[in-house]
Amino acid sequence: MTTALVNDLTGIVRCAPAIFASRTCREALRVMFQHPESKCIVVCNAMNEPLGMLMSERFFLKATGRSGVDLFYREPAMKLMNKTPLILDISTPLDMVLSLAMNRPDPMKNDCVIITRKGKFAGVAYTSDLIRAQA
Repeated sequence: MTTALVNDLTGIVRCAPAIFASRTCREALRVMFQHPESKCIVVCNAMNEPLGMLMSERFFLKATGRSGVDLFYREPAMKLMNKTPLILDISTPLDMVLSLAMNRPDPMKNDCVIITRKGKFAGVAYTSDLIRAQA
């Protein structure tokens, strides 16, 4: 990450795992455990366009808090994803990304921001990185 003043997202976009919308919660959990460094999993369609997001911690808590784990494992991951995540193009000015991220409802303020390039999934930005880049 860049420590100098950053005016765009290119210096702070992080890689994040992505899964197809057809994947089950079991498959999503497997991906989550394969990428423990990632705060989220992005759910995409076949054209690599983001449809939603699973925040790893929230998803894991739902997975472990269920009594019918077998049913949970078979459910489509789309059922538990955030269907209205903040999705912005990589060309969006950093100050606008930060403003939009901070104006989300409190439970969503620390959710990752999905970054696209020409509509295709390119990575994610952490709110904490956005704040640091503006400091």
